[in-house]
Amino acid sequence: MKPIYLFTGLLFAVIIATPAEMGAQEAPTREANTARVSAETRTMTVEDAVQIALRSNLEIESEMLGLEKRRRTRDTAWNRFIPQISAGTTIARPNEGSPAFPGGPAQDPQWNLQAEVSAMLNLNLGSIYGIRAARFDYESGLIDIVDARNRIERDVRKTFFALLVLDEQVELRRRALEIAAARLEQTRVNYRNGLVDEFTLLAEEVSYENQRPDLDALVNQQLAARRDFNRELGLPLTTVLDLQGRIEVEPITLNVEQLVAAGLPHATAIARIGEAQRQIENLIQLAKSGGDPQTRGFYPNLTFRYSVNPQFTRDPFGDPLFADVSRDWTDRGVFSITLTQPLDGFLPSSPTRTRIANLETDLADTRVTYTATMRGLELQVRNLVARLEQLQSTIANRERNERLAQRAFELAQQAYAAGTRELLELRNAEQELQTAQLQVLQGKLDYIQALLDLRYILNMTTEELQGVNR
Repeated sequence: MKPIYLFTGLLFAVIIATPAEMGAQEAPTREANTARVSAETRTMTVEDAVQIALRSNLEIESEMLGLEKRRRTRDTAWNRFIPQISAGTTIARPNEGSPAFPGGPAQDPQWNLQAEVSAMLNLNLGSIYGIRAARFDYESGLIDIVDARNRIERDVRKTFFALLVLDEQVELRRRALEIAAARLEQTRVNYRNGLVDEFTLLAEEVSYENQRPDLDALVNQQLAARRDFNRELGLPLTTVLDLQGRIEVEPITLNVEQLVAAGLPHATAIARIGEAQRQIENLIQLAKSGGDPQTRGFYPNLTFRYSVNPQFTRDPFGDPLFADVSRDWTDRGVFSITLTQPLDGFLPSSPTRTRIANLETDLADTRVTYTATMRGLELQVRNLVARLEQLQSTIANRERNERLAQRAFELAQQAYAAGTRELLELRNAEQELQTAQLQVLQGKLDYIQALLDLRYILNMTTEELQGVNR
């Protein structure tokens, strides 16, 4: 019997252990799958980034919801011509009864029942200007949407190209670290062969070790910038973006005088001020016509009213309601047409006159704002065009300097390997090459960002900017 007991115990142990082992094997698999999901890689161009940002940006979503309300108000603005319709019923009992005949005794008060259905339509010139106000408000919302989309597109493009430059900086630092590692290995060989002293070897090791923390700090900066870009696009922060693109600049020639004359009137900021002027002018007419709720206006109002007012002449609790409708019910409803001319608006310092005076002051203020905005935008456009021209020359000079630095570094490497150049000279050449490469990248990024700012201010594409010069 003992072998049977032993076999049973072993079988029971295997049954218990097997799920645990399977769970232990499955756990790393689940963790690996989770890691792969959380670190999803996504290829993206700058145009893809712009489209994703426009679809997922919360500001755009909020603006679209606001525009939907304005559109609904505009499309239903005619509803001010729908009469005000109401229905109601009243059952009442006087506190004291009235005599059946003059001088007779007062009878007990009786309940009475009445109902009313009425419709009223008020017409004035304010209805027309109210419809216009709804249309102007919708068009103002369209301008806000365009401005928000242009601003988001500009910011996304700027960030995208800045990340490309940061990637290039990281790659340059990695290459520099690889060169330093190769140089350190060569120095060790030279030290073992007696070609350099221990001080040179230690100096090279210190130089190599000093570059590693700088690279780590730059990589952390790169990761933080990419996470922030993911947030801007509405993507999971763990998504790894494979940015497809290059920092390339195609210089364009711009005529600043033509841009100021033809481009500024179409700027979004100018369009917004023009829309505000139209709205205030319409508000002035609205106040004069009586459509403004704060004023009664100067013009007459025409009111149509129709009501049906049936009243039960007997006791609603003791007599049948519909036994004899023609005798037991009376209708005191009316149809009326009323023409009303407000007069208080013609008095000095009346609410109507005060309201109109304030609106006219607001209109004058928008004209001042228009002039100030035009001057400010003209200054920005001229400065940006001048900066673009200066950056074109700067980029050309920096590219030429990069080629010279590259050649100098190659010669320094060859000379150091041959023993005719000092290590310090090689390091200086390497540093100059890195500086030249970063300056070229930064110059191109500055050009791209300045061009994006100019496009945003004038609400134009690059092709439209070039078309103004023709």
